[in-house]
Amino acid sequence: MSNTLSKYLDILTYVMIGLTAIFVAMFYLGGDIPNQAYDTPVYTDLLINWTKVLFIVSAGLAVVFPIIQLIVNPKGALKGLIGLVGLGLIILISYSLSDGTLLNLPGYTGVDNNPGSLEFADTILYTMYILGIGTVVAIVVTEVIRKLR
Repeated sequence: MSNTLSKYLDILTYVMIGLTAIFVAMFYLGGDIPNQAYDTPVYTDLLINWTKVLFIVSAGLAVVFPIIQLIVNPKGALKGLIGLVGLGLIILISYSLSDGTLLNLPGYTGVDNNPGSLEFADTILYTMYILGIGTVVAIVVTEVIRKLR
């Protein structure tokens, strides 16, 4: 990656972190909407929309940069494909562990208590658990190997 592009990406990262810190501070310190049954922060929608923007940007970059890398370095594409296959297997395992049993939620009349939504939520949670545990294990193994060298 060129030095100029790296500089711009660093600046963009700091700007996004700064905006996130500002939005989180507004969420926690901005007060509550009056006459609500529960405490409802004023800036809830702003923070949710910002997280949607961050998700879309990161998902877009996660798609665009591997395509660029594939074009620049076709031989290195095999490692990327192995990573994608591994991620696909993790998601498949997570989906097989998911459960679509309806929850007993007294008083809840919403539409999100359905097998599809529950299986999707379980799949995402199990995927995050597996990736999180894998990250911790990779950090520990890397440090142990580094100490043994």
